[in-house]
Amino acid sequence: MDVTFARFVHALRSAGVAVSPAETLDGFAVIQHVGVHDPVLLQNALSLTFAKSREEKASFSECFDRFFHQLAFSEPPKRTMLRNVDAQAFMAELKNRASEDAQTLIASILKGDQNTLAYQVQQIAGRIHIQDMHNLREKSGYAEKIAGHLHVKELQTLAGESTGASAVTLNYLRQYITSQVREFVNTQYQLLVDSSGKKALIDAALKSNLDQLSPAYYADVEKVVKKLADRLAQQHRRRRKRTQRGVLDLKRLLRDNIAYDGVMFRLAFRQRKNEPSTVYVVCDVSNSVARVARFLLLLLHNLADLLPNLRSFAFSNQLGEVTDLFEAHDHTRAIEETMILWGKGTTDYGRALLDFRELVKNDLDHRSTVIFLGDARSNYFDPRIDVLKAISKRVKQVFWLNPESRETWGVGDSEMLRYSAHCLQTDVCHRLTDIDRFADRLINATR
Repeated sequence: MDVTFARFVHALRSAGVAVSPAETLDGFAVIQHVGVHDPVLLQNALSLTFAKSREEKASFSECFDRFFHQLAFSEPPKRTMLRNVDAQAFMAELKNRASEDAQTLIASILKGDQNTLAYQVQQIAGRIHIQDMHNLREKSGYAEKIAGHLHVKELQTLAGESTGASAVTLNYLRQYITSQVREFVNTQYQLLVDSSGKKALIDAALKSNLDQLSPAYYADVEKVVKKLADRLAQQHRRRRKRTQRGVLDLKRLLRDNIAYDGVMFRLAFRQRKNEPSTVYVVCDVSNSVARVARFLLLLLHNLADLLPNLRSFAFSNQLGEVTDLFEAHDHTRAIEETMILWGKGTTDYGRALLDFRELVKNDLDHRSTVIFLGDARSNYFDPRIDVLKAISKRVKQVFWLNPESRETWGVGDSEMLRYSAHCLQTDVCHRLTDIDRFADRLINATR
């Protein structure tokens, strides 16, 4: 029971239910108290112990059902395929052609003895260490190994040597065993690796360029972005707490401890003066950059407590401020409305820079940080380098994030090389890891 419960806790963590070591010990105590004879009581008791939110309760219920009903051959064979099969005559025909193990397997299927079949698969799965499965690529390998132990290849050979109804029956039995084994391995994969069945696809999407990301994955990737924001916020709160006291102030230290004959009873630290700074995010939301802009805006607005003065702007040909949208609506809806309102038209960086200067010219100062996200392709309009130069002189720092590779900067209508001369730093930004890394650096730069 200890091993089974440990595997169940591992399955819960894979399903997104956070179970701490202390809660695991509480779960052991719950099992000792309520026992395992009443599944409903056990499920309710463990749910109260482990699940802390509605989402976790739903995940717990699904994982509990899947874990304790993970038997292979849960579905019987189709009667329509075996209704004309004379079991005795069929087994007599295979007596001298098939191995004893294969005959035993076929007899169990024909009798409907699914418990024996399920137990046999569990034994095979244990011998091949299916619990060591770590990724999607390994699923097919484990399925083939289990099917091999269940004599699938032998059945295929027997079917090729048979004719008529016997060949049809043997082919169906082979397909039935293969499908049940695949279903069993898929259940194990969901328990051990990925409860949703989407993890491998999402991981692949996150490692690829965001401008190639299918809209079908937006909701899942947005959840990942929010987790990244939470992680960044926790890290920087810890750093700020550790460094809040600052450096020892020697003059005050000596002066305050004169009364104690120089013994350092009272420590004095230099007080760090935090000047409030404003971060201006200017995003190109035209088709070529919209997907990267979506997730940059989402991440930065999820860090609003660390970047309290955050103002957002979006443009394609005209530029407008969208800060109020993020304050009035949830972030997902605000992003969708931003794309609709400002994502149409031919990109004109010169016009966007002029609009931005007119909107914020009285607010920019030496504490301001300006972030531009765009490919800097001006469609051969005047790029107004002079405007960016003037902005750069007034603010603390200018960052430019470009989703294109550096090899393409300055090629065709790209003005990136001319813009970069007036930026503190320019970076390629086309993956979620790029956005995460930049946000980490930005928080440090604006403290």
